[in-house]
Amino acid sequence: MQFVLLLIFQIISGLVLLPIVIHYVYYIINAIAGDLCEQKRAQREQQLQRSPTPRHQNRHPPHPPPTEEEPVLSINNLTNSSRSPTAAATTTAMQTNDDAKFIKKRWKGGSIEPHPTDKALIVNYQLEATVFGEPNNPMIEEKKHCQKIIRLRSLNAKTDPAALAREVVEKCDLIHKSQLNDVEQIIFYLKNRKDNASNDIPDNNTHSRRSAALHTSHTRSSARSHSSVAAMTSSTGSGGGSTGASNGVSNALSAATPTADVSINNIDEYVELLYEELGERIRGSAMILQMARNPDNLEELEKNEACLSALSRVLREDWRKSLDLSTNIIYIFFCFSTYTKFHPLIVQYKIGSLCMDVIDYELRRYETMRNELDVRKQPNGSSTPHSAKASKEKLNRSTDDFLDIMNEEKPKEMEPPRRRIPELKQRPKSGNWSSFHGSMSSSLIKSQILNSSYHESLCAGGSPGGDTPAVPAEQKAQSNESLDRNDPKVKKEEIDRLNKQLKIFAKKQEQLLRVAFYLLLNMAENVKLEEKMRRKHIVKMLVKALDRQNIDLLMLVSTFLKKLSIVGDNKDEMGALNIVAKLPRLFQSTHTDLVQVTLKLVFNLSFDGGLRRKMIAAGYLPMLVMFINDEKHHGIAVKILYHMSLDDKVKGMFTQTECVQMATDAIILNLNVKVDLDLIALCINLSLNRRNAQIMVEGQRLHSLMDRAFKYQDALLMKLLRNLSQHESLQLQFIDYVGDLARILTICDDEAFIVECLGILGNLALTDLDYSQILQNFQLIPWIRQILLPCARMDDLVLDTIVYLGTCACDELCALLFCRAKVVISLIELLKAKQEDDEIVLQIIFVFQQILRHESTREYMIKETESAAYLIDLMHDKNEEIRKVCDYCLDIIAISDSEWAKRIKLEKFRNHNSQWLCMVESQQDQDNEQDYADQEDECDNDLDTYLRSEYLDNCDLYNDNADNDSNSNSNHSNNNPASPAMSTYSRPLSTQDLDDLYNMTSSSKSQGSSDNNYIFKSNKSLDADGLHEELLMA
Repeated sequence: MQFVLLLIFQIISGLVLLPIVIHYVYYIINAIAGDLCEQKRAQREQQLQRSPTPRHQNRHPPHPPPTEEEPVLSINNLTNSSRSPTAAATTTAMQTNDDAKFIKKRWKGGSIEPHPTDKALIVNYQLEATVFGEPNNPMIEEKKHCQKIIRLRSLNAKTDPAALAREVVEKCDLIHKSQLNDVEQIIFYLKNRKDNASNDIPDNNTHSRRSAALHTSHTRSSARSHSSVAAMTSSTGSGGGSTGASNGVSNALSAATPTADVSINNIDEYVELLYEELGERIRGSAMILQMARNPDNLEELEKNEACLSALSRVLREDWRKSLDLSTNIIYIFFCFSTYTKFHPLIVQYKIGSLCMDVIDYELRRYETMRNELDVRKQPNGSSTPHSAKASKEKLNRSTDDFLDIMNEEKPKEMEPPRRRIPELKQRPKSGNWSSFHGSMSSSLIKSQILNSSYHESLCAGGSPGGDTPAVPAEQKAQSNESLDRNDPKVKKEEIDRLNKQLKIFAKKQEQLLRVAFYLLLNMAENVKLEEKMRRKHIVKMLVKALDRQNIDLLMLVSTFLKKLSIVGDNKDEMGALNIVAKLPRLFQSTHTDLVQVTLKLVFNLSFDGGLRRKMIAAGYLPMLVMFINDEKHHGIAVKILYHMSLDDKVKGMFTQTECVQMATDAIILNLNVKVDLDLIALCINLSLNRRNAQIMVEGQRLHSLMDRAFKYQDALLMKLLRNLSQHESLQLQFIDYVGDLARILTICDDEAFIVECLGILGNLALTDLDYSQILQNFQLIPWIRQILLPCARMDDLVLDTIVYLGTCACDELCALLFCRAKVVISLIELLKAKQEDDEIVLQIIFVFQQILRHESTREYMIKETESAAYLIDLMHDKNEEIRKVCDYCLDIIAISDSEWAKRIKLEKFRNHNSQWLCMVESQQDQDNEQDYADQEDECDNDLDTYLRSEYLDNCDLYNDNADNDSNSNSNHSNNNPASPAMSTYSRPLSTQDLDDLYNMTSSSKSQGSSDNNYIFKSNKSLDADGLHEELLMA
């Protein structure tokens, strides 16, 4: 029984374990099969890559498709094709021993771009490749974005862009006929674009110079590469590129550009090149640069710490050894600087500090070379021995500051072509070419001689034998030196050669400076980093770079300076470095963008008064005036001219230019409702100068300006006319518009416009103008009283209304009208409300002064109003002008009224001796309060004092002393003979008396004047019996 149970248990256990074993065996078999499949697939890929291409071409020769491996396509080597440009497909058979039998390629056309440096077109397209085992059995399918570069070798200044564009479209399958206009526009742009420094380099450059170009034409793919599609496209590209005339071009390019094919997968190989010799380091940095120029690769490069560390180390250690190496590495980090998220990476490796060191060194290097060349250009007889010695010492010091650039890195184009047979007249008498330049101290010439193998061989072959007696070395040097000094042709050739070398070196150096400055400009987005740059003298470096000739570099430098100039310290440093003297050269450039950036920089600098004066001294004004008629530069030029017009001394200088005429005509001929704000502001400032104002009104311009101002009710234009009316020589021309100005006051709702109209009327203080008729005919008195109500209108309108009243009050009839219409009462009420506004207070008391000057209205002002009391109170005001006008008014009142004369005299005494009175009062307080009280009662009985501190709160002076005034009126007049006004009137002047007096004086007017001439007075003199003689000005 137990045996049976054990057997059953074993059978059940075996059945349970059987599925587990089967599953495990199945898993092992699948794993082995997968490994075998992977191995076969890898073998197929290798065979695809190694498969011979001529067989494919024999099977399908007519249409080799363009692939990624054909980046350069000469326009002379393009072939015609009838395939569709948007979608084309070819099928190529493959000889393999596995399932892969066909590759189907399909491409789609894309955008067209101009090449950044060369005369070429960049055609973007998408390549789709599929590997088939059977016709309907795709094995591998990949897509990739590629680029094809079409070099336009025949493009020159005489090329027809339209004809060349048609030829390109006909011969290139990737460009559709609908893109003909785009191609023509790009060719036109390439035709007119100035070539960069890289275009001037011959094709036979060394390997290091080719790999270090900033803008190379090696980029062919803008997407990440994959290993499978890379192998596939490599095979097909080699087959397609080996047929026809384009095969030679492709082979030549592949031999000349070893960095054409780069991949992010091979980054470790490129990093290893950075540890090799200088040439390999340059090549490795160029390959990394190719990847960095693709924004999709930046994140991958950011994660590769070994690559970034190696790049920063090489730049830190070897930047002095090669411009190419420095340019490549800085360009790599510049690609990172274009995105803010990578800025911490640049700060981490201290690339900004290195860039500033590189820039400073290169600028000093160039300056030293320029100094050497200047010393060479100086004639021997033009300088004294002392100056020649000083120049030589300066030259020796400068050459010790940096490595010899000719020995360090000497491009082939810097080496001038040798003559196969040298001219005999240039050969030294000694026959020794090695000592021909023995006296030259320039490092450029010395290195040139050392590198000249031809001259060394000539020296060895041309040296004399034993027949010639030996000549001492010192005599040879002296003779050669005298020969060099006396032969101007030799010296001219040397200077020309040095000039050429310097220009070529400058072009190459400017590429480095441009990319370094651009990196710093991107990093300057951070204010803290910008401040660090300022402390390391970035402004000084930028100002030095303004002496260069490269347009792109000058635009970048001007943009950087414009950004820095908004900081006060940077602006002051620019002024100390005399940046104002360097900018006029840029104004003369034909490059409009450079001129625009320069004008913006000048605009920022023009906020400083000192720099504005330097600009005027440097002759900026005529140059800026020329830009007014330029539509692109008009706006910024007018802004700068406006800043310059702020200085009164400069306003007169505008008369020497055509700025005033052009600006005024621009306002008159403007078709818009509103005039340009900056332009009208410039004219407003210039109109303050008398000569400028005369130019503005010449040739019926005043009539045009006035018509436009009334038509559009432009307040700023009316302000310009108001400034013109301030000049006495022009005021007569405004008489024809007085009626229009007075009429517009009551019908216009724009208070700003009314203010300017009142300002013009207030400026017209003409003796032939009948102000009373203007006030009555246009019913301005009720309008004026409404304006004078406290807090009813804005202060500017109230102020200009008071000014206009002061102008009208010069006329005695208007003064009588103001008294009868109670305008004076309104002014006193306004004075109470506006005691804190000095300008309004000053203009009100000026109106009082004008009214007090007339004897017919003086009595009314003294007896019927409280003006005298307020004038006494304002006599102590802090404003000096207010005190002067008050003193003048009080003197008139004191002459006319003896009682007020005593009070005015006492108040002036107290004001003048206020300190002494305070001391006496304090001493009396200490003696005895009772005695002080008795003395105070006696003083009160002797004379009623005037307390100005209480008067403004409780103004009831005349009611309290009415009896005393009536009883002592005759006594005052008898005791004060100096007041003729009091002897004329036996009682205070009433309103009824004013009406009678006004009617009497009005009736004396000439009745024969017509209605059209109501403004002019026919009889200015008043009735001698009704008016007193006018007081003379004190």
